[in-house]
Amino acid sequence: MNKKTKVLLGITGGIAAYKSAEIARLLVKSDYLVKVIMTRTAEDFITPLTFEALTNEKVFLYNSVDKNKPMLHIDIAKWADIILVAPTTAEFMSKILHGRADDMLSTVCLAFNKKIALAPSMNKNMWANKATQDNYKILKKRGIIFLGPEYGSQACGDVGSGRMKEPEDIFNDLEKLMHKPKKFFKNKKIIITAGPTIELIDPVRYLSNRSSGMMGCEIANAFYDQGANVVLVKGPCKYMQNENIFCINIKSGEEMLNAVENNIKGCDIFVSVAAVSDFTARDRADKKIKSNDKLTLELKKNVDILKTIAKNYKVFTIGFAAETNDLKSNAIKKLKNKGISIIAANKVSLSEGIDNENNSITLYWGEGLEKTLELKNKKDLALEFVEEISKIYN
Repeated sequence: MNKKTKVLLGITGGIAAYKSAEIARLLVKSDYLVKVIMTRTAEDFITPLTFEALTNEKVFLYNSVDKNKPMLHIDIAKWADIILVAPTTAEFMSKILHGRADDMLSTVCLAFNKKIALAPSMNKNMWANKATQDNYKILKKRGIIFLGPEYGSQACGDVGSGRMKEPEDIFNDLEKLMHKPKKFFKNKKIIITAGPTIELIDPVRYLSNRSSGMMGCEIANAFYDQGANVVLVKGPCKYMQNENIFCINIKSGEEMLNAVENNIKGCDIFVSVAAVSDFTARDRADKKIKSNDKLTLELKKNVDILKTIAKNYKVFTIGFAAETNDLKSNAIKKLKNKGISIIAANKVSLSEGIDNENNSITLYWGEGLEKTLELKNKKDLALEFVEEISKIYN
């Protein structure tokens, strides 16, 4: 990045303010010029001295004045190429929505006419509140860029959406905003399945598995970032994809197949990441089976979505194989039996692969070609996966 790229880092009063120091460090390390503005409440969580040491620049506070620069807020606004506010509280979102200018940061934002990026950080209930969601939607329509928030554990002990993205992810997002790299899959239609399926036994019970949906959702995000028109068909799971991705929520394997086939027209690539239940009940009970009932559960094979699509449609197909043993031989067998283009195989156990934030996969294709993507967070793995697919597909 050009050394003249100037980032104004705004910090508001939230527990995630301590992560802002790492954002500043990453920016300076990559030759950005960085100035920092802190709100009054931000100082309750981290000191200005921290940022002065990291940026080698004076930190502007909520009431900063300069006798030699009576229009300081205008000067700062003209200096910056982009404003990044991380963390962004619900209060600050409301401030810039209504054009309030009662401190240095909000005043500079009001005077700024370039890109503003916000990284929200708040409790899940505050993020889900209708007032916050209305503010969020209006700000997006006005061109404000949102980096997050993410789903995860929060400082208060709750788990849900509202957690600020990690500093490295925010830094990478900023890089993408300032750079416009070639998009490998621009205008390509890609259908991706993610998450588990549930197969009802009775109105209460069902067969399913431990899939979190993280790998499929992150692959959908990665393809979307590369310019693809993504259709995500997702089974029941809490992990969320980019909100701009068209998502179809389903429950059973049959519903998933129907959703894929209903959208297959014009599809260039089909990526079957979902952990579809292999079996379903042969006879589903209409009423809840009582605990004292004698029960023999008879199963039948579930629909084979990947094989069906590969056999009936002319589309580049990518499948996933979760294996507990004989990874390579089982993956290659699946590659050939299903007649697909690529198989991505990963080892699973009670502690790795499925329902885990980290994973590694090995790609197999053609006649004996393979590529191993080493263990890493699934978000980073998805980016590497899409890059490798671009090399094979193109």
